[in-house]
Amino acid sequence: MLRTLRRALRPARMRIPARRFTAGIAALPPTAREALGTDVTAGEAIAYNRVRVAIATAVALYRSGYTLPMSDDDLDDAVLALGFPYSAPSPETRASIRAALAVVEADYTVTVTR
Repeated sequence: MLRTLRRALRPARMRIPARRFTAGIAALPPTAREALGTDVTAGEAIAYNRVRVAIATAVALYRSGYTLPMSDDDLDDAVLALGFPYSAPSPETRASIRAALAVVEADYTVTVTR
């Protein structure tokens, strides 16, 4: 699904291949309509799209060595570098990115390999 953010799951360990964090390298996850179909409600689509941006951004940031705390401007730049079609993420999306990054940082089984 996320070609360049792919992860290989192993017993009690998740390995994420490390790559430089540059614009255009990430394959974007499917949109809400593509993943959930045309019957999706507006609320479900917003929640799904917020989380898809947050997780893809958090994984790219973690893989590139970024840690919390991060400013809003840094998060905006990261979202734009991944090619998501937004001028700036919403405050809720920024909070979701921070939460996803915090989870990845806190989980000792997640390692970056080079």
